[in-house]
Amino acid sequence: MRSTDRLVTLLLVLVTIMLVGMLTASWRVVLYPYLIVIGVIILLGVGARRRKDAVLLGYGIAVPVVYIALYIWLETAMADDPGSSSDLVLGLVPATAVYFLAIWPFGLLVAACYAFFHRRIMTDATTGADS
Repeated sequence: MRSTDRLVTLLLVLVTIMLVGMLTASWRVVLYPYLIVIGVIILLGVGARRRKDAVLLGYGIAVPVVYIALYIWLETAMADDPGSSSDLVLGLVPATAVYFLAIWPFGLLVAACYAFFHRRIMTDATTGADS
């Protein structure tokens, strides 16, 4: 089975798990597979270059790992009663601070890096450079 076929199969499994999560109203069963779907889509997006370029392969793997770590950190911050916490981070309750100061900027960084990599991939494709 080609790697693209395996990624598409993995995508189907993850989307099925997400559908089960939606039907059972379990947000964790929807969110965490979704974070892995992001990595799978990145790997599909870089195409065959993922086998030859370790940076692209690492990027597709690192993004969901970091996202999962950030959301686990968010869950940990939300475990305490947010209304009873007197600790503030830059004037925000800890859970809100994790979201606005870590998760949201990471999403922007991921998009910027993907744009950089996509430009690099397209440049190689148009110039005929060996990929």
